[in-house]
Amino acid sequence: MFHVKHEIIREEFKPEHVAGVHALWQANKQNLSEYIDRLMWWNKRVNLISRDVSRETITHHVEHSLVVTQSKLFKESKLIIDSGTGGGLPGIPLAITYPSKHIMLNDIVSKKVMACKHMATGIGLSNISSSTVSIKKVDIPKGGVVVSKHAFKVNDLIDLLGEKPWTSIVLLKGGEEVEEELEGINEPLSIKVVDLEKGFNHSFYEGKAMVEITKQ
Repeated sequence: MFHVKHEIIREEFKPEHVAGVHALWQANKQNLSEYIDRLMWWNKRVNLISRDVSRETITHHVEHSLVVTQSKLFKESKLIIDSGTGGGLPGIPLAITYPSKHIMLNDIVSKKVMACKHMATGIGLSNISSSTVSIKKVDIPKGGVVVSKHAFKVNDLIDLLGEKPWTSIVLLKGGEEVEEELEGINEPLSIKVVDLEKGFNHSFYEGKAMVEITKQ
Protein backbone atom coordinates (compact mmCIF):
# COMPACT_ATOMS: atom_id res chain seq x y z
CA MET A 1 0.00 0.00 0.00
CA PHE A 2 1.27 3.48 -0.89
CA HIS A 3 1.84 5.78 2.08
CA VAL A 4 2.20 9.52 1.70
CA LYS A 5 5.33 10.78 3.41
CA HIS A 6 4.61 13.81 5.58
CA GLU A 7 7.36 15.92 7.10
CA ILE A 8 6.85 16.22 10.86
CA ILE A 9 8.99 18.39 13.13
CA ARG A 10 8.54 18.56 16.90
CA GLU A 11 9.80 21.37 19.09
CA GLU A 12 8.99 23.14 22.36
CA PHE A 13 7.30 26.52 22.72
CA LYS A 14 10.17 28.94 23.24
CA PRO A 15 10.49 31.22 26.31
CA GLU A 16 10.35 34.32 24.10
CA HIS A 17 7.03 33.09 22.68
CA VAL A 18 5.62 32.58 26.18
CA ALA A 19 6.77 36.12 26.97
CA GLY A 20 5.05 37.32 23.79
CA VAL A 21 1.75 35.77 24.89
CA HIS A 22 2.03 37.33 28.35
CA ALA A 23 2.88 40.74 26.87
CA LEU A 24 -0.19 40.61 24.61
CA TRP A 25 -2.34 39.70 27.60
CA GLN A 26 -1.07 42.64 29.63
CA ALA A 27 -1.43 45.09 26.73
CA ASN A 28 -5.04 44.03 26.09
CA LYS A 29 -6.10 43.02 29.59
CA GLN A 30 -9.17 45.26 29.76
CA ASN A 31 -10.78 43.99 26.53
CA LEU A 32 -9.77 40.38 27.17
CA SER A 33 -11.29 40.54 30.66
CA GLU A 34 -14.46 42.06 29.24
CA TYR A 35 -14.62 39.22 26.72
CA ILE A 36 -14.32 36.70 29.56
CA ASP A 37 -17.19 38.46 31.40
CA ARG A 38 -19.37 38.33 28.30
CA LEU A 39 -18.43 34.72 27.53
CA MET A 40 -19.45 33.65 31.03
CA TRP A 41 -22.77 35.53 30.69
CA TRP A 42 -23.58 34.01 27.31
CA ASN A 43 -22.45 30.55 28.37
CA LYS A 44 -25.31 30.45 30.89
CA ARG A 45 -27.76 30.96 28.02
CA VAL A 46 -26.11 29.20 25.08
CA ASN A 47 -23.88 26.17 25.60
CA LEU A 48 -20.64 27.67 24.27
CA ILE A 49 -18.25 25.83 26.58
CA SER A 50 -18.79 23.54 29.57
CA ARG A 51 -21.62 24.98 31.66
CA ASP A 52 -19.78 24.61 34.99
CA VAL A 53 -16.45 26.01 33.79
CA SER A 54 -14.75 28.46 36.15
CA ARG A 55 -13.51 31.94 35.32
CA GLU A 56 -9.96 30.73 35.99
CA THR A 57 -10.30 27.98 33.39
CA ILE A 58 -11.82 30.36 30.83
CA THR A 59 -8.89 32.70 31.44
CA HIS A 60 -6.53 29.84 30.61
CA HIS A 61 -8.50 29.17 27.42
CA VAL A 62 -8.12 32.80 26.38
CA GLU A 63 -4.39 32.76 27.11
CA HIS A 64 -4.17 29.47 25.19
CA SER A 65 -5.84 31.15 22.21
CA LEU A 66 -3.10 33.78 22.13
CA VAL A 67 -0.51 31.06 21.46
CA VAL A 68 -1.59 31.28 17.80
CA THR A 69 -0.17 34.83 17.63
CA GLN A 70 3.34 33.44 17.98
CA SER A 71 3.05 31.42 14.76
CA LYS A 72 4.83 32.81 11.72
CA LEU A 73 1.87 31.62 9.65
CA PHE A 74 -0.46 33.84 11.68
CA LYS A 75 1.87 36.83 11.63
CA GLU A 76 2.20 36.75 7.83
CA SER A 77 -1.55 36.59 7.11
CA LYS A 78 -4.14 39.37 7.15
CA LEU A 79 -7.16 37.00 7.04
CA ILE A 80 -7.73 34.43 9.78
CA ILE A 81 -10.60 31.94 9.56
CA ASP A 82 -11.50 30.45 12.95
CA SER A 83 -13.46 27.31 12.18
CA GLY A 84 -15.45 25.61 14.92
CA THR A 85 -15.17 28.81 16.92
CA GLY A 86 -17.80 27.87 19.52
CA GLY A 87 -17.66 30.74 21.99
CA GLY A 88 -15.16 32.72 19.95
CA LEU A 89 -12.00 30.81 20.80
CA PRO A 90 -9.43 31.49 19.51
CA GLY A 91 -10.93 34.08 17.12
CA ILE A 92 -12.13 36.82 19.47
CA PRO A 93 -8.89 37.00 21.51
CA LEU A 94 -6.99 37.14 18.20
CA ALA A 95 -9.23 39.97 16.98
CA ILE A 96 -8.74 41.89 20.22
CA THR A 97 -4.96 41.64 20.15
CA TYR A 98 -4.52 42.12 16.38
CA PRO A 99 -7.03 44.75 15.19
CA SER A 100 -5.18 45.05 11.86
CA LYS A 101 -6.12 41.47 10.94
CA HIS A 102 -9.57 40.36 9.78
CA ILE A 103 -10.99 37.42 11.70
CA MET A 104 -13.85 35.29 10.37
CA LEU A 105 -15.71 33.30 13.04
CA ASN A 106 -17.08 30.11 11.51
CA ASP A 107 -19.35 27.56 13.18
CA ILE A 108 -22.27 25.48 11.94
CA VAL A 109 -24.24 26.21 15.13
CA SER A 110 -25.99 29.53 14.48
CA LYS A 111 -26.73 30.23 18.18
CA LYS A 112 -23.01 30.15 18.95
CA VAL A 113 -22.19 32.53 16.11
CA MET A 114 -25.00 34.84 17.22
CA ALA A 115 -23.53 34.96 20.73
CA CYS A 116 -20.06 35.64 19.32
CA LYS A 117 -21.38 38.52 17.21
CA HIS A 118 -23.02 40.08 20.27
CA MET A 119 -19.81 39.71 22.28
CA ALA A 120 -17.67 41.21 19.52
CA THR A 121 -20.05 44.16 19.10
CA GLY A 122 -20.16 44.75 22.85
CA ILE A 123 -16.37 44.87 23.04
CA GLY A 124 -16.29 47.23 20.07
CA LEU A 125 -14.50 44.99 17.59
CA SER A 126 -14.74 46.03 13.94
CA ASN A 127 -12.43 43.43 12.42
CA ILE A 128 -14.73 40.40 12.72
CA SER A 129 -17.11 38.72 10.28
CA SER A 130 -19.04 35.47 10.71
CA SER A 131 -20.24 32.41 8.85
CA THR A 132 -22.71 29.66 9.85
CA VAL A 133 -21.95 27.08 7.17
CA SER A 134 -19.53 24.18 7.15
CA ILE A 135 -15.92 25.14 6.51
CA LYS A 136 -16.40 22.99 3.41
CA LYS A 137 -18.53 25.81 1.96
CA VAL A 138 -16.40 28.76 3.10
CA ASP A 139 -14.38 30.60 0.48
CA ILE A 140 -10.74 30.60 1.53
CA PRO A 141 -8.74 33.11 -0.50
CA LYS A 142 -5.06 32.66 -1.15
CA GLY A 143 -3.09 33.70 1.90
CA GLY A 144 -5.90 33.07 4.38
CA VAL A 145 -5.00 30.98 7.42
CA VAL A 146 -7.44 28.48 8.95
CA VAL A 147 -7.18 28.23 12.74
CA SER A 148 -9.08 26.07 15.19
CA LYS A 149 -8.98 25.17 18.88
CA HIS A 150 -9.79 21.55 19.72
CA ALA A 151 -12.54 21.36 17.09
CA PHE A 152 -11.15 19.01 14.41
CA LYS A 153 -8.97 16.02 13.84
CA VAL A 154 -6.32 16.86 11.25
CA ASN A 155 -7.62 14.46 8.59
CA ASP A 156 -11.23 15.54 9.09
CA LEU A 157 -10.35 19.21 8.55
CA ILE A 158 -8.17 18.47 5.51
CA ASP A 159 -11.02 16.43 4.04
CA LEU A 160 -13.50 19.28 4.57
CA LEU A 161 -11.14 21.77 2.94
CA GLY A 162 -10.94 19.49 -0.10
CA GLU A 163 -9.62 21.24 -3.20
CA LYS A 164 -9.73 24.73 -1.71
CA PRO A 165 -6.57 26.79 -2.29
CA TRP A 166 -5.61 26.78 1.40
CA THR A 167 -1.94 27.21 2.18
CA SER A 168 -1.66 27.05 5.95
CA ILE A 169 -3.48 25.82 9.05
CA VAL A 170 -2.77 26.46 12.74
CA LEU A 171 -4.47 24.12 15.21
CA LEU A 172 -4.52 24.14 19.00
CA LYS A 173 -4.96 20.48 19.94
CA GLY A 174 -3.37 17.48 21.58
CA GLY A 175 0.10 16.85 20.23
CA GLU A 176 0.35 13.09 20.67
CA GLU A 177 -2.41 12.09 18.25
CA VAL A 178 -1.21 14.11 15.26
CA GLU A 179 0.51 11.22 13.48
CA GLU A 180 -2.51 8.92 13.63
CA GLU A 181 -4.75 11.75 12.41
CA LEU A 182 -2.77 11.92 9.16
CA GLU A 183 -4.35 8.64 8.06
CA GLY A 184 -6.02 8.98 4.67
CA ILE A 185 -4.41 12.30 3.71
CA ASN A 186 -3.01 11.84 0.21
CA GLU A 187 -1.27 15.18 -0.17
CA PRO A 188 2.19 15.47 1.45
CA LEU A 189 2.18 18.00 4.27
CA SER A 190 4.81 19.79 6.31
CA ILE A 191 3.79 19.74 9.97
CA LYS A 192 5.32 21.40 13.00
CA VAL A 193 4.09 20.21 16.39
CA VAL A 194 4.99 22.75 19.06
CA ASP A 195 4.66 21.34 22.59
CA LEU A 196 3.24 23.92 25.02
CA GLU A 197 3.51 22.12 28.35
CA LYS A 198 7.12 22.90 29.29
CA GLY A 199 6.91 26.47 28.03
CA PHE A 200 3.99 27.43 30.26
CA ASN A 201 4.74 24.97 33.08
CA HIS A 202 1.08 24.66 34.07
CA SER A 203 -1.16 21.59 34.24
CA PHE A 204 -3.68 23.25 31.89
CA TYR A 205 -1.20 22.81 29.04
CA GLU A 206 -0.47 19.14 29.68
CA GLY A 207 -0.51 17.32 26.33
CA LYS A 208 -1.45 20.49 24.42
CA ALA A 209 0.35 21.65 21.28
CA MET A 210 0.18 24.18 18.49
CA VAL A 211 0.17 22.33 15.18
CA GLU A 212 1.24 24.27 12.09
CA ILE A 213 0.39 22.67 8.74
CA THR A 214 1.49 23.72 5.27
CA LYS A 215 1.51 21.99 1.90
CA GLN A 216 4.87 20.60 0.77
